Amino acid sequence: ELIAQLQGESGYPYIMFSDNVNRVNTVDLPVKFSNLCTEILQPTITSEYADYHDRENDQIGLDVSCNLASGHMGNMIKNNTIKETVFSAMDVMNSVSLNTDIKHVPAVAKANKLNRSVGFGIMGHHGFIAENYILYGSDENIELIDVFFNIVNYYSLVHSMEMAKKTGQKFYRFEKSTYADGSYFEKRGQILPESPKVKEIFKDIYIPTDQDWAQLKQDVMTYGLYNSHRLAVAPNGSIGYVMSATPSLTPIKQLVEERTYGNSKTYYPMPALDKAEFMYETAYKMDKYKLIDVIATAQKHVDQGISFELGITSDITTRELQKYYLYAHHQGIKTLYYTRTQKLKIEECEACVV
Repeated sequence: ELIAQLQGESGYPYIMFSDNVNRVNTVDLPVKFSNLCTEILQPTITSEYADYHDRENDQIGLDVSCNLASGHMGNMIKNNTIKETVFSAMDVMNSVSLNTDIKHVPAVAKANKLNRSVGFGIMGHHGFIAENYILYGSDENIELIDVFFNIVNYYSLVHSMEMAKKTGQKFYRFEKSTYADGSYFEKRGQILPESPKVKEIFKDIYIPTDQDWAQLKQDVMTYGLYNSHRLAVAPNGSIGYVMSATPSLTPIKQLVEERTYGNSKTYYPMPALDKAEFMYETAYKMDKYKLIDVIATAQKHVDQGISFELGITSDITTRELQKYYLYAHHQGIKTLYYTRTQKLKIEECEACVV
């Protein structure tokens, strides 16, 4: 109750459900914490440092590394470039991991060298579904997310396996991971669209089959994986706008967002307001349980976390907020980022204000 009260007042603290995180942890070391934005979930080993003049006896552990990239979900689907985008992003992130000079933070440098952990995520989700006249949190939305992230997960695994095969390098302690014994793949397989609208969206996109997944399982068990971690959905609160995309996987907060930079203001209208304004429902107004269902559906396919912001109105009770937390935990959500509160005010048409 105290946590709910504090979050309603300030948006803090962030929450990590450690049991959910470690229940599906693919490696044999525990995840103890996340990064600030709550999407990076990697095991750590605490370093032990000797006295200043005895540094040769330092025991360097493993620390977290954030090598991130995001793809524009709408463009990936419309241009039929899911595989190409994932592969290109993995190449870029691997290059960053290999070429980063961080010797002055030795535990991070060591983790970078041994694990080469990366985090590919997406932006533009809410804008894309609005353009396709799909409501956030609807059955069609959940179906689309399930199909899309299953494909993204598949290609990220393929790329990591191919890099391991090419270089002969597996991430640290791969042999003790759920990839090595094949158990990770027990619940993996083809996910096909069922509703007419989602079928139409994926009609020209190749969806990996059960046979593809079975072959991938054998390849991973044979050659290993180059990266200990592959997927993480970052907030993308600013870079999304540069890409003309709605931020991350979460719903929009306003139809027209105002940003102040220095002495000037920038207004960013959400995509397709001219034809699909009525399809947008803001994070503050939408059914939070449906929102959680969307995030939880993506989370099944994301090996790390999703930067998940919860939007509430100022009249919410702490009891109701607690129910959201409990439901999120029950659905397998790993982390909760900001809880953002909107003060109740007179309703007005945001799309007409600017």
